[in-house]
Amino acid sequence: MSRIEPQTVALEVGVATIRTSEASDAPAITALRVATAHETEFLMGEVDEIRVDVAEQSAFLARKAASPVDLFILAEVEARVVGMASLEGSTFKRFDHAATLGVAVSREFWGRGIGRALMQALLGWADARGLVRVALEVVETNTRAIRLYESLGFEHEGRLRCRRRHGGVFLDNHQMARVRVPAAVTP
Repeated sequence: MSRIEPQTVALEVGVATIRTSEASDAPAITALRVATAHETEFLMGEVDEIRVDVAEQSAFLARKAASPVDLFILAEVEARVVGMASLEGSTFKRFDHAATLGVAVSREFWGRGIGRALMQALLGWADARGLVRVALEVVETNTRAIRLYESLGFEHEGRLRCRRRHGGVFLDNHQMARVRVPAAVTP
């Protein structure tokens, strides 16, 4: 089972609790997914592509909670889910040293430390498990997120040209990763 210990983070807007999601969080996470899809084009799905079935979301969260290689966490402020983040790992031996990261925060809480707190919790979990590589993709126009990722040790590895389409405009995604090769291991 993949879990983190709940932690509190002081913010300028109050206190956030960062914790592992539970299947019972499905309604709140579904609402956040729909809200963030309306607020920004930085996420993968369009509004009509977001999973809105609460039972399906609940089953998804239960699978994540039972997975030894995945972690799904959320941020709450005053009992309201305002952010979510995940690591998706692999059970294949050739890839079990790595995970892919995703994060979303309600626009109301951008720039207030929620994204950083979620990322730090995920990276702490990754480090505790000895993961060598944590990777992500970010659209080129999301400069605030890119700066956050860089500040947490992520480096640019490549550019996926015309990876996304917003309206009639094609945009590139940056491939970024934080890599920590153990000293005793030679590549």
